[in-house]
Amino acid sequence: MKKMLLFALLTIAFLLAGCNYGTKHIPKQVRQAFETMFPGATHVEWDKEFSTYKADFYHERHEKEAQFDKEGNWMRTKTELSIVEVPDLVMEAAHEHCDWEIDDVCLYEQANGIAAYYLIEFDQDMSPREKQLHILPDGIIVTDFS
Repeated sequence: MKKMLLFALLTIAFLLAGCNYGTKHIPKQVRQAFETMFPGATHVEWDKEFSTYKADFYHERHEKEAQFDKEGNWMRTKTELSIVEVPDLVMEAAHEHCDWEIDDVCLYEQANGIAAYYLIEFDQDMSPREKQLHILPDGIIVTDFS
């Protein structure tokens, strides 16, 4: 019985250790690129997904997630926003397209000249259904996932 308990605890510890990659395992060029882009970031937690390094952190009063390749090249950033931080054109487009309650709003910025967009998630009272819109900063809806 003690061996089974010890095995279970070791398994849980191993799984939890894999959740946070740890700064010491992040290549120097990735850490430097992150620190340059997000000076003063706090509560930084790193993960590695295949050849991509992902940091979850707080920066300038926002919860963010940034991804870098193994050479330290920035790939994208996701920033969680409050509704009042979303541009009027984006909010107008969202409300014209869906009258459900807005649940979450995130800004996605990407490398390689790919346009930034807002991901707006809607939910409906008393329903498990959810709807998502990708909206460009000028209010143009890129996708509608119902």
